[in-house]
Amino acid sequence: MKLGKQSVFYNAFFLCLSSVGLQLIGFVYRIGLSRFGGAEVMGMYQLIMPAYSVIMSFTMSGLTLAVSRLCAQYQAVGDSGGVRGVVRFSQLVFLCLFAGAAIPVCLFPDLIAGIVLGEPKIKSALLLLLPCLFLTGFENIFKSCFHGIKHILPPIVSELTEQIVRTVAGLGLLIVLCPTDPGVATAMIVLGMVISEVFSVVILAAFYKRADGRVLPRQAGPLRIPKGMFRKVAAIAVPVSSAGLLNNFFSSATTVLIPNRLISAGISAQEAMSSFGVMVGMTMPLLMLPAAFIYPLNTVLLPRFSQYSAKSDETQTRRKAGKAIQVTSMLIAASLSIMLPLGHVLAQLIYNQPSAGDHILPLSAATFFTFYHITTGSILNGIGMQRQASASIVVTGVSEILLTWITVGTMGIGGYALACMGSELVGVAMNFYWVIRSAKIKVQWRNWFATPFLSAAVAGCSAWLVFFCLEQTGWPQMTAALLGVCVALGIFALCLSFLGIRLSRYLKRLFIS
Repeated sequence: MKLGKQSVFYNAFFLCLSSVGLQLIGFVYRIGLSRFGGAEVMGMYQLIMPAYSVIMSFTMSGLTLAVSRLCAQYQAVGDSGGVRGVVRFSQLVFLCLFAGAAIPVCLFPDLIAGIVLGEPKIKSALLLLLPCLFLTGFENIFKSCFHGIKHILPPIVSELTEQIVRTVAGLGLLIVLCPTDPGVATAMIVLGMVISEVFSVVILAAFYKRADGRVLPRQAGPLRIPKGMFRKVAAIAVPVSSAGLLNNFFSSATTVLIPNRLISAGISAQEAMSSFGVMVGMTMPLLMLPAAFIYPLNTVLLPRFSQYSAKSDETQTRRKAGKAIQVTSMLIAASLSIMLPLGHVLAQLIYNQPSAGDHILPLSAATFFTFYHITTGSILNGIGMQRQASASIVVTGVSEILLTWITVGTMGIGGYALACMGSELVGVAMNFYWVIRSAKIKVQWRNWFATPFLSAAVAGCSAWLVFFCLEQTGWPQMTAALLGVCVALGIFALCLSFLGIRLSRYLKRLFIS
């Protein structure tokens, strides 16, 4: 078949290939961290990441969305100067915002590490986050520009290089230096992140500087920032950044709250940190593997929805939104057909932790709603409804922290899985309501939900039966689990064809349109 190189799903396909590679490398990275660092180090690493997320939300979350949307609009009218002006203006804004976030961290690292995050040992890692965040900001601006102008090669090259360097540097530092202090080990992991960001920024800057006329025409004369740029960027970035900042404050509060609630329930501090690290650093990343496909899809869709909205093309908006939801359903269903029957066994085999894979059912339900939340949020952001998308993010964050407080103290770490599930359900319900109402989409119950999830149910039962029979006859667990995964995927595709969706034809229609 002849591929449509400007189609949404053509570009998403190559981003997906890259994302799968990133997930595989990242998986190896996490396995190495869990084995060379241990559960306590994984817990501290997860504890430091909320600070990373909060600063990124304050400085970048809305800014990257604005860069992607505005670059797409300027490119659509052939204004290369506008594209470069967006990048230059966004870099200046980022520098100002980063300074505002970095100064308090430099002045009060002991207070933030010991009191706010609740672990004084992570002070060094907290300070090392600042150069990492500085480089990440420029990296994300360049990547958002390339995504907006539909030039996906530079982000793919930089992300793969970054992940490889991060894995080699992070694990290399742990293996060579063998730090016995968990705080020092956490700092070594963050130092590996800094090293990898240097490579990524250099690669993206080189691509941007050398972009030829087919990608981004060179502007004659000095670079000028277009008039009204502040207003345009602020209109997109402020609501998204505000919501992201609030949500990350809530998420950070939840992350700090969980070990404290476990300790108050009578669990030792080390055990609380270990159980938190196993759930958040091992089990949940396994369930989030479909994100390797869903995030690239939404990265490509967002600037397209922006263009459709600018042209008032409601037909294309409805068509692409429906396809995005359907593809998301198929990815979720395929994942659940594997994770529900085999997720607990796979997690234990991969991480070599007896408790890895615990609470797989509520966590699977939480990721189920999370993926729909991501896709519907991307649709809303793309059609100019960032305030509604931001509102659902804030409501989800508030719900999560309230439910965590209620459940973890009485139910242990399993209560957090239920809190995630309940909060994501609230957020995705809000998003679906606004998407259906604004885009005037008719819900296709059969194609979106019934067909993929009935197929997943049959595939999941078949996978469990195969695994159980092979294990009972003496096959190694790993071999039995892998064969179960293959059976699940094969039966899933077969059931889809019986119910009217032939994957070969379906993919052909996606990639030529």
